Amino acid sequence: MKLTAYSRNRILATMSLWDVPKEFADPFYNYLVWGFRPGSCFEAILANDFARAIAHSHPANTINTFKSLSGWINEYCPQQARGSHKQILFWSSCDEEQRRLILEDCGLIYTSKEEVVLILKDLPTTEPALY
Repeated sequence: MKLTAYSRNRILATMSLWDVPKEFADPFYNYLVWGFRPGSCFEAILANDFARAIAHSHPANTINTFKSLSGWINEYCPQQARGSHKQILFWSSCDEEQRRLILEDCGLIYTSKEEVVLILKDLPTTEPALY
């Protein structure tokens, strides 16, 4: 799926609101946008499998970072992409258009039309003013 920096920043801004660390944000961005599986620890978190998440967690991860991530998932992650291992498989198997429509509906990314408008608003004026 082709996204502009506006949509990428929109997703990342939601993660920032929950203080989700950058090393967590990138795998979740890639999961939501591209359908790339985020790894065993993060998949376990998405599937509500606490025991597996802890077992596959990096030693540097803290309870506070997991709380932040869980808060973000509960508030922003589409229900079609979380809740069980079956949902993770579903999300990963969706085509780009399906994922895009769901992400737009959740307000995580801009529609294609909104992205075009944002791009056009930011274009530098190349012609001199007429007055």
